[in-house]
Amino acid sequence: MLRVTHILEATVGGTARHLLDVGCGLAGEGFQVEALLSARPEESFAEGARRLAAAGVAVTWVPMVRELSPRDDARAARLLAAHLRHSRPDLVHTHSSKAGALGRLAATLARVPVVVHSPHAFAFQMRVGTARRGLYLAIERALARRTHCLVAVSAAEAALACSRAGYPKERVAIIENGVDPEGAAPPEEGAALRRELGIAPAAPVVLFAGRLVEQKAPEVLVAAAVAVLDRHPNAVFLLAGEGPLRPRLGAEIARAGRTASIRLLGHRSDMARLYATAQLFVLPARWEGLPYALLDALRAGLPVVASEIPALREVVVHADAGLLVPPDDPPALAAAMARLLDDPAGAARLGAAGRACVREHYTVQRQVRQLAALYRRLAAGCRAPGGNETAPGVV
Repeated sequence: MLRVTHILEATVGGTARHLLDVGCGLAGEGFQVEALLSARPEESFAEGARRLAAAGVAVTWVPMVRELSPRDDARAARLLAAHLRHSRPDLVHTHSSKAGALGRLAATLARVPVVVHSPHAFAFQMRVGTARRGLYLAIERALARRTHCLVAVSAAEAALACSRAGYPKERVAIIENGVDPEGAAPPEEGAALRRELGIAPAAPVVLFAGRLVEQKAPEVLVAAAVAVLDRHPNAVFLLAGEGPLRPRLGAEIARAGRTASIRLLGHRSDMARLYATAQLFVLPARWEGLPYALLDALRAGLPVVASEIPALREVVVHADAGLLVPPDDPPALAAAMARLLDDPAGAARLGAAGRACVREHYTVQRQVRQLAALYRRLAAGCRAPGGNETAPGVV
């Protein structure tokens, strides 16, 4: 039985969900799975930790901090290395930027045979100062030499790994994120939630789901929503998620006098019901890997308006499920949303195409099978994965 250790600091959003899905799925495939997680988990991850334990995944809490902190980071790397020396996994899989750096360093110090990394969008894609972005890129390029395989969630992310981070093509595999195709809520649950939220039965609902951070550009959506409401005054915009931009967004909505029509819902545990409530999903992100929110929307049969960035274009065009607009362009976003709200029949056709695409290409079962096959090949000494369903394709 292969012993696999996953390391994650950011127990929130898509990275946390990814770990839950693949960790539980791999345990069901016969792997001995352990998760080393930040000792300061997000409050919303409590149920996730219970789910991992119920699936037989051993969870160990390690002090890790999100911000750059030489003293704390050095201590975390030492603790991780000591744990790995004791547990002796066959393979370590790190996730995201902080755990990706600390975990790969620790795995090298502990002489773990195979090291795999999933960036979930690279840190050097962030909109930070040139010096910091250069530092993040330099760190990733150095760590690439300590990584047996990088798992990209999209062809766009894989191309970035090769062109910017210095990964050889033969050490990059593409395994798209996946969702449970049967996980959508039925329409009656959406109707019930609509009543709970006090939304009129005929009012079109536009949904955003994601962290309220610069990456996701929720302020662009708010600006576009104000414009759409001039044309569709009965529309309701629901923003589900938490983050540091929430106070700013609330102030902007209040200044526009649209608090009844643009609602900040915060963290929700009933996301499937929210998707069943909506008629349109919007994702104005500035950079992405392959967001679960987009796949959830497609699974629910929602047409999508998204930023024309490589990772989102890849899915939306493949699924023929929506419209793409330039990032950071509120007028273009407003026009695209209005176009779909004006054409319910056309929007429904896009939604149906997206649902069919998810069922065929973006299932969590396929994702777990591919990852399991990759682990077995790497553990057997083959560092270049093949190119089919049982062995993920190389860029």
